Amino acid sequence: MPVPLARGVPVPADGTILPMSARVRPRDAAGARLGSGAHPRGRVVGPDAVAFVGAPTVAASSIAEGRESELAERLDTVLGIAEKLAASHDRRELFRTIVDETKRALRVDFVTIRLVRDDLLPLAAWAGIDDATAAALPILGAGDGWVAEVLRTGRPRAWSDARTDPRAGSERYEGIVEFAGDLVAPLMHHDRVIGALSACTREPRDWTDGDVAFLTTIATHAAIALTNAELFEGTEAKAAQLEVLQAASGRLSRATSVEAVGRAIVEETRRIIDYHNARVYLLEAPDWVVPIAFEGRVGAYNEVDLDLLRCRYGEGFTGWVALHGEPLLINDANADLRGATIAGTDEIDESMLVVPMRYDEVTVGVITLSKLGLGGFDADDLRLLTILADHAATSLETARLLTRSQDLARELRRLLDMSGELSESLDPRQVANLMAGHLARAMGVDECAISYWDRSAGRLESLGYHPVLRLEDMEPYFDLAGYPETMRVLERGVTVIIDAEDATADAAEVRLLRRDGIRMLGMLPLVAKGQAIGLVELFSKAYVRWDGQQLEVARTMANEAAMALENARLYEDARKRADRDPLTGFFNHRYLHERMGEEVVRAQRNKQPLSVMMLDLDDFKLVNDTFGHLFGDRVLTWAAELIRATLRASDVPARYGGDEFAVILPETDGADAARAAQRILAAFRDEPFVGEQRGPVPIAASIGTATFPVHGRTATELIASADRALYQVKRDGRVGRPAPDQDGSTTRS
Repeated sequence: MPVPLARGVPVPADGTILPMSARVRPRDAAGARLGSGAHPRGRVVGPDAVAFVGAPTVAASSIAEGRESELAERLDTVLGIAEKLAASHDRRELFRTIVDETKRALRVDFVTIRLVRDDLLPLAAWAGIDDATAAALPILGAGDGWVAEVLRTGRPRAWSDARTDPRAGSERYEGIVEFAGDLVAPLMHHDRVIGALSACTREPRDWTDGDVAFLTTIATHAAIALTNAELFEGTEAKAAQLEVLQAASGRLSRATSVEAVGRAIVEETRRIIDYHNARVYLLEAPDWVVPIAFEGRVGAYNEVDLDLLRCRYGEGFTGWVALHGEPLLINDANADLRGATIAGTDEIDESMLVVPMRYDEVTVGVITLSKLGLGGFDADDLRLLTILADHAATSLETARLLTRSQDLARELRRLLDMSGELSESLDPRQVANLMAGHLARAMGVDECAISYWDRSAGRLESLGYHPVLRLEDMEPYFDLAGYPETMRVLERGVTVIIDAEDATADAAEVRLLRRDGIRMLGMLPLVAKGQAIGLVELFSKAYVRWDGQQLEVARTMANEAAMALENARLYEDARKRADRDPLTGFFNHRYLHERMGEEVVRAQRNKQPLSVMMLDLDDFKLVNDTFGHLFGDRVLTWAAELIRATLRASDVPARYGGDEFAVILPETDGADAARAAQRILAAFRDEPFVGEQRGPVPIAASIGTATFPVHGRTATELIASADRALYQVKRDGRVGRPAPDQDGSTTRS
């Protein structure tokens, strides 16, 4: 329907804008218009005219009184409407008052209000037509015919019958609503047209000066009331927004983790800005923009894989804001070349709002809002989100510092716990297993291996593993030849990360990883006293991304543990030297008794046999006296190697003292012990000692054995029993014959 937007000037039926003096003819008492020849003092000449000569007649007086009564009524109506409009700031109530009172006062069929929005005039309120009809009315454009003229002139328009004037545009209403008479007054605010108030009749109507004046006056009051209501609502909205921002700031300041801050941002933003999807990102070195929170509210946005949202600086709108630190208000995401479609999603009409979170002039994160449709956000939304982003940036950094402090406390606790456990052991393998467990838990990996670097042999010696493996289940050695990345870690002291899915990764390392079903490998050197002594290997079956902070923690733990491992190895070396006979390499007398005690306990617990063998070289004093002690030492070394060659890996040989040896035989009964003794005696018979520049020198030996629990239930008892059996056979002087007391078996070569 036409929306004349002018003030105070009616238009004749042909649509021409006229000055006030020529606007609308007054009506006579019967309602007909007076002729063009009406006398200025009221005299009218014509067939139906009533002549007024001299003093006013009774009829003229009645007409004047009627008009005065109508004006008074109209004035009262205007004052009543103005009072109602001034008493309310509720736009819905104001709209209802304006259209209802105008329809009642002008006695028209329907009334509409249109408000200017950008370059359009959509319907805002109506009376006299139903909602369905109102919804079907056309939206007028600012450039549509008479609308453009009214916007330019700011004057009202009137049509007695709009159907007769093409400029009225009544054809646009055909099939929706029928009308003929149309009177339109502009809603003006500070000389700017903000809308139009229109009164329509279904039958033609000649509008009077009073009609025009009334509608113009009502339009003036309506414009003031609606503007004040908009200002009031804006003030209330801003106050509410500030209240929400204050509450959001309080919640953000209470958040103690980065994830909690991200969650607070998406939830609090929803209270002040209507969005369909919200994402919060953190910037991570070297150039990653990583999502930490997500909220979807409609179908297309309900669920998105966070991994798909990761991007690099400069990629898409979020990456652009991360790189440049400037906000973006995007009315049509598909039309902006800075955008990028997320993999696995469809292109849809979408508007976006992307704001950086900056702390100390540095961008630390990004907030991204999306909404289906075009032009979903405005400058107010941008302003509010920018304020929230500033608060969020401070909260993020506070949460990061708090998290870092908590991480440092945990790291210190881990180091203290690990150091405490490591200090309780001087067994290198136990220390290595403890190290592997602590490092695996700290780094969140499936497995961890600790190895010692044997520089001279060019290989790694397996020491510990998590989960703990038995020694026999571990590869004892790992040859370093052909593994340049491992060598780089050991020689240069660097940290290396290998992803089995990375096409550029070292092929040799990747083959090993795939063989064992491992995706990620992290290698760190074990450094003690400034030198690499070994290697830490972290294994993960799934993809994992270790940041600099995590790797620094691992290096700190590895270096701390490296000292404990080196101390354990030094202790083990010293212990080996203390437990070994320097001449033969066999264990010594002290170690024999200590180990024998352990084996007795194991035999009792497992209900398994255990034997011990005592061996003495016959007439060894004669060898020393004849050939000298140096020759005698060579004989002892030869005898030790001869004995070692006949034993199993589980047997434990020892030099008991002088020319006497002992052998612990785990899981061996008396018969098997006798057979082991016979093997040794056979070796002595078959292989005489050959010295330098001397012929073969036959060496004989006597052996006594004892078996748990037949000949003793303690280490001391078993050793003493075997020793008695040994000297019994020496005294008896007969080969392979048991001693008379039957407390042990004796054999002599």
